[in-house]
Amino acid sequence: MKRKTLKKLRSKRGLTLVEILIGVAIVVIVFASTLGAMVGGFTTTLYNADENRAAVLNSSLNEIIMNTVHNMAFTEKAAVDNDDIASGDPDASVIVSAVAANIPEAVYVAPEEINGHMSVNFPKGETYQYTLIPDVSTNLNTNKPGGTPVEMKGVAIKTCFDSAAGPITYESFVPYSK
Repeated sequence: MKRKTLKKLRSKRGLTLVEILIGVAIVVIVFASTLGAMVGGFTTTLYNADENRAAVLNSSLNEIIMNTVHNMAFTEKAAVDNDDIASGDPDASVIVSAVAANIPEAVYVAPEEINGHMSVNFPKGETYQYTLIPDVSTNLNTNKPGGTPVEMKGVAIKTCFDSAAGPITYESFVPYSK
């Protein structure tokens, strides 16, 4: 037994080039498939983190705006107007100031009138942006018997969060006080 072992150890024969190339190819294939799965998982994790952060910021923004609108008792007659925000009207600018005080990374973007409707094109490069579109009518469900929806006017809030996988947008509605 000792002789066979010594004979094998003294043998000058090693691995052939073909055997080495096959071994390297197997290692590369395993590594590439593992790397692909890791990159996919990492990208999904980043996108989910961005989406969660955008949802939290959107909820905070909605709560701040809703509280400000209700505390100031905005009505259809004293609605928020984006021209008032731009001109520094104290009532309308209170909303933008309240948001800036609580969510400093939120950037206000003024909407534009396109084909008779207010709309917004969020510019690229800002992480978190929002806009307010006043005097929007929508049907809200009520607890009335029969479940008939009631048409109400209010402020539409649109937010855009720039994530690694592209923009994440939300839209919500805050009714005016009655």
